[in-house]
Amino acid sequence: MTETKGKKALSLCILRVLEQRASERNPLSTRHIIEFLKEDFGMIAERKAVGRNLLLLQEMGFPLSTYQENGKGYYLAAVEPPENEPALPHDPAALDAYLRAPKTAQNERTLKRLQDDVPVFVSDTERPAQNDALFDNLTLLKTAIRTGMQVSFRYLVAAPDGRLLPQRETPVSVSPYALFLAEGFYYAIVSVSGYGRLLHYRCDRMEDLKLTDQKARESSTMVECLNGLDVAAYVNRTIYHTDVRETHTVLCAEHLAGELLDAFGSAVRFHAEGETIRAQIDAPWEPIRRFLCNHLRHATLLAPAWRRAQMREELLSALSTYPQE
Repeated sequence: MTETKGKKALSLCILRVLEQRASERNPLSTRHIIEFLKEDFGMIAERKAVGRNLLLLQEMGFPLSTYQENGKGYYLAAVEPPENEPALPHDPAALDAYLRAPKTAQNERTLKRLQDDVPVFVSDTERPAQNDALFDNLTLLKTAIRTGMQVSFRYLVAAPDGRLLPQRETPVSVSPYALFLAEGFYYAIVSVSGYGRLLHYRCDRMEDLKLTDQKARESSTMVECLNGLDVAAYVNRTIYHTDVRETHTVLCAEHLAGELLDAFGSAVRFHAEGETIRAQIDAPWEPIRRFLCNHLRHATLLAPAWRRAQMREELLSALSTYPQE
């Protein structure tokens, strides 16, 4: 038996006790739940704490039958799946506890109903342990997203010796838009004032996270979000680097037509414009980016606008590292 510590684990442990020990024929009293918590997880819990977490599980959407309802005790009631339940591309969750709960059909349906809270992109890698401050950060970030306010924090990065140190001395203020869980880490999708692209920060690396009195920038004002913020597309593009095809419009010199055909084949369509050609290319961003970087003098990205802005920022950043002597 492994000893489990921390208040944040109590909801998960109670959930597992109910999954493994309780049923409609054998509901558990609060006293029995406390005994099983100690026996199964080495966790000492007070009656009031168990009561609060039972209520929390019920508020989260778990079909908890209570002593007040049945006069016997607590258990997870069976739920019939709705007819024609739509298939979802990703498993969702609101807390790490959901992901670590036993994999039952009932839990899977509960996870799906929570997809609008924190989208989860599952991998086969082992999920790392999370610190207690993470869940407080998640709660505050959800509040900021819901109320449309900025947050400030110091971001920690790993030094060569493995220590976590602040990336900069002063806190950074950001406008948060969404949370997601991928590869075992929680991330916040944000924008930084004066920076035209979306960024993501690991929530467990945020230190001294606070709400500010500044209104967040509307995501719809960003070129990247003209059609709304697509969290799944953002995660696939930035975390997993999957080959999501996009339509790019490139204006280039006529002599590059052969290279475009060699690189993209039938995915490219040409429109002659004098000594230049306008090419529409259905391809992932990375090969388009490489082509543009290889032909900076003779090829220009016209669309999409947010990719053009991204390309411009990268070129300006690169130029700043090579100042004139």
